[in-house]
Amino acid sequence: MKTSKHPQWALDQKKPGTELRLIRGKYYLYKYKTIYDKVKKGPKKVTGKILGRVTEDGFIPSGKRKLESALEMKLQQKPQIKEFGVSCLVTSKFDKYIKALQKNFPDHWKHILQIAYCRFIYRCPLKSIPFRLKQSYLPEFLKARCFNEKTSSQVLNQIGAMTDEKLAYMKDFILKDEYLLMDATNVFSNSNLITLSRKGYSNNLTFDPHFNLMYLYSAKTNMPVYYRLLHGNIREVKAFKNCLLEAGLSDAVIIADKGFFSQKNIDLLLAENLKFILPLKRNNPILDYSLLGDNTFKKENQYFEHEKRIIWYQEFTWNKLYLDIYLDESLKLNEEKDYLRRIDTHPENYTLTEYHTKRNTFGTIALLTNLKRKDAIDIYQSYKSRMTIEVLFDGMKNVLEADHTYMQDEQTLQGWMFVNHITLQWYQHLYTELKSKGLLKKYSVNDFIQLLTDVRKIRINDSWYMNEITEYSRKIIEKLGITYE
Repeated sequence: MKTSKHPQWALDQKKPGTELRLIRGKYYLYKYKTIYDKVKKGPKKVTGKILGRVTEDGFIPSGKRKLESALEMKLQQKPQIKEFGVSCLVTSKFDKYIKALQKNFPDHWKHILQIAYCRFIYRCPLKSIPFRLKQSYLPEFLKARCFNEKTSSQVLNQIGAMTDEKLAYMKDFILKDEYLLMDATNVFSNSNLITLSRKGYSNNLTFDPHFNLMYLYSAKTNMPVYYRLLHGNIREVKAFKNCLLEAGLSDAVIIADKGFFSQKNIDLLLAENLKFILPLKRNNPILDYSLLGDNTFKKENQYFEHEKRIIWYQEFTWNKLYLDIYLDESLKLNEEKDYLRRIDTHPENYTLTEYHTKRNTFGTIALLTNLKRKDAIDIYQSYKSRMTIEVLFDGMKNVLEADHTYMQDEQTLQGWMFVNHITLQWYQHLYTELKSKGLLKKYSVNDFIQLLTDVRKIRINDSWYMNEITEYSRKIIEKLGITYE
């Protein structure tokens, strides 16, 4: 058995992460750490600061360490102010997302939560996350230490490889009801190391390198529940089937935009036995609006109310598919007024003759579907829920600024997109709550987030206290069921 060359009274002062050094007959205690040596391809010990001197009578701290300790204590005595409002929102209103993270990522959930928080409130890049967390009360809530950019990158890289865990998290939010699969959006990437990034036509008709982001969201809750990254040169219709299989769904309905309609796309959807609702452009040749005067719509007494507006409808068939045409009279009146005004302001592009040609198309929506004679009202409402998609992607692109990435590692990118997915869930959750409370007319989601950032806590003499906020802000915040002690 190997024995130490140092006496026992010196060894008694040695703690983990420290080493004893004998210098000119006297013992000193130093900090040390072990790093990986790329040259020797093995561990390498690096000696750090001196902690103090070791004698037979005990440990004598270094004068410098005493001074540092005194300064640190002095700094702790100074009042600290940290963001509290959004931290409280995350921990009190987003608990179902936190529980799903705890279950599926028991070793990483705190890191994921903190990175998502920084994206949600500040939209910040990876390098800014440590700085933002130092200004946040969230680590206090989680009893977690702040971490640096390197740790953030390592965590995202590890999460990126955890395919089964990410899918399990998403399936926690997939209910057994009807779902709508949205077509992909483009995420541009300038990295040659991202194999997903390929040249292909994007939504804005450019041929820049990008990858596609496809989303599935619940028609019942209007929440994003599943996403998948696709190569930039893969068109959406080819990936629909695999997305449904991976998500474990058999009763999903694909709702595309008006540019999706073509005989080729319809044939592909039917060949894969996929359910769909396709809106048609008003100038689509399969539509004969000469048969659709006001009296045609109203003679069969087929109408319903949607968001306090009366919608008339007619049902047709086309190539063994169902074609429903709807008339919104309020929209029709507005479109007619707008067109007639343009005849006066832009006579070179708008004429009375053209007005009479288009008159029957104003206020109409045409939907083509293979859903076996489902109620035309349900078809209309399902299509209108696509507005949620537009809001969702507006949140992702304009608020979260997630439509362009410079990441150089694909596995880290996969982790980053998962964090963005969580943030997008929070965004949509808050949007839905603001809408239900009637606050969305005055405040956007981003407005409300900024309002919450004014709610802060101040640390005085090692205790945290609520900082002052206006009574107006308090009332608005409490409408959402958030209270601060």
